[in-house]
Amino acid sequence: MRILVFNCGSSSLKYQLVELDDGGSSREVARGTIERIGEDASPGGTVDGGGESAPISRSVSNHREAVAQVLHRLAGASGTVSGLKVDATAHRIVHGGPRLFGPVVLDEAGEKAIEEASEFAPLHNPPALDAIRACREHLPDTPLVVLSDTAFYRDLPPHARTYALPRELTSRYGIRRYGFHGCGHGWMMERYAELTGTPSHSLNLVTLQLGAGCSATAIRAGKAVDTSMGLTPLEGLMMATRSGDLDPAISSYLSRHAGLDPAAIENLLNHSSGLLGVSGVSADIRDVRAAAASGNADAGLALEMFCYRIRKYLGQYLAIEGQTAAIIFGGGIGEHDDAVRAKVCNGLEHLGIVMDVTRNQAASGREYCFSAETSRIKLYVIPLNEELYIARAAMGLLKNRMDARGA
Repeated sequence: MRILVFNCGSSSLKYQLVELDDGGSSREVARGTIERIGEDASPGGTVDGGGESAPISRSVSNHREAVAQVLHRLAGASGTVSGLKVDATAHRIVHGGPRLFGPVVLDEAGEKAIEEASEFAPLHNPPALDAIRACREHLPDTPLVVLSDTAFYRDLPPHARTYALPRELTSRYGIRRYGFHGCGHGWMMERYAELTGTPSHSLNLVTLQLGAGCSATAIRAGKAVDTSMGLTPLEGLMMATRSGDLDPAISSYLSRHAGLDPAAIENLLNHSSGLLGVSGVSADIRDVRAAAASGNADAGLALEMFCYRIRKYLGQYLAIEGQTAAIIFGGGIGEHDDAVRAKVCNGLEHLGIVMDVTRNQAASGREYCFSAETSRIKLYVIPLNEELYIARAAMGLLKNRMDARGA
């Protein structure tokens, strides 16, 4: 089965065309990225297909246009998108709201649910809808599957997903912990199970997705039982530009004393806080580290806070899980920044976590176990492949539908 996966960022589009068989094997047919979509009509970057790389020759103003570029590129010599051989397109949705989780074949009600949930993910849901509508336009007879990041957390236990607010309000407005980065955390769990030959339903793990956005997830018996992000992706760990956890009264305090309205406060917490806000230097942890090495005390504090928050959540999740098999690092920082991994893991020997310094330095950018032989809890780097995770989920859904019809 050939699945074409689209993964939309606010100004980027990643795609991967994957061929999967019934035995679980997969083959990457093509992959690529278009960046800087809609940014001052600048060129969109490159699309890589079939091992080749070609520049986008003109500006890409929106995600609908970006998808059309990809489809025409993949159509190749045939010249017609309708002749493109794919069994389904599959799309990552950041927020599915209270009704859409997935994987599901998208219908009108599902599309409406994505639109309604855009209030909680205004930078990501609308571009995903553009991509979906482009696929429907160019490939009208091809099934369209969606999987939300929130799907991995659908069955969070009530005590973990419920906020301590009046029940009448949480029920009326669908307020709960939804969780995000679910495709990334789900991939880390599935891939760890494959690497170690362990059934996923027997696994207790803590997974850490650390990048521009950061989140932690506690997995018990193969199911997410808690996660750091909440109603929106703002809660939890300190991130590149997001504050993460803070006293809710800070918002009303800023409103009264700084004269900020709710929109300005939300913008401050999402786009001007985190590493950028504390360091005053950059949202990029590499720039912050360079500034700290040059004696910038605020940059040093930002790094300390960033790792401290991760350690706090790690301790919480080890406490609720019981015996834990492994802690897994993924995402741009988690995969490539050995200094962050060391700062998080050092000094936790009393919890059964012992890092091997040499292995940690060798782990960056690849699947690797970097714990010491004496460590009770294993430490892993597992680079993310959200697109393959989504493709597998789409194939499983479509096969079940075909089997049900055959029965």
